[in-house]
Amino acid sequence: MKSVVLCYNLDGTEKGRKLSGIFRLLGCEMRHVQVQEFLKPVGALAGIFAEDAAKQPYLGNGFAEEMLILHMAGEEILDIALQMMRREQAAVALKAVLTPHNMRWSSLALYEEIKKEHEMMAKKRPGI
Repeated sequence: MKSVVLCYNLDGTEKGRKLSGIFRLLGCEMRHVQVQEFLKPVGALAGIFAEDAAKQPYLGNGFAEEMLILHMAGEEILDIALQMMRREQAAVALKAVLTPHNMRWSSLALYEEIKKEHEMMAKKRPGI
């Protein structure tokens, strides 16, 4: 299995360049997802299965927050990537691992779920 990282709202940014270096070093493919692709299943965006060609492009504004969806070849690579992101001060608050459960979700649906979980965790840990 190849490692793929889907990136949102990081293209052309300093953090995006840092992340590109980290993931390239780890042998991961990094893909910047465009707003018009936000209705496609994240599994298709990661190349896990073919996408439905009849799917209409998303015409909305999307979301402004940075987000990563990680499909890693192994737990060890994921751990190393997260450590390197912290060390290089390139952390992204909204991130998820691609799973059989969420691979058919759109980027918008997964964003809403991750954001909700992040907000719940922030309430449990004051000062974050």
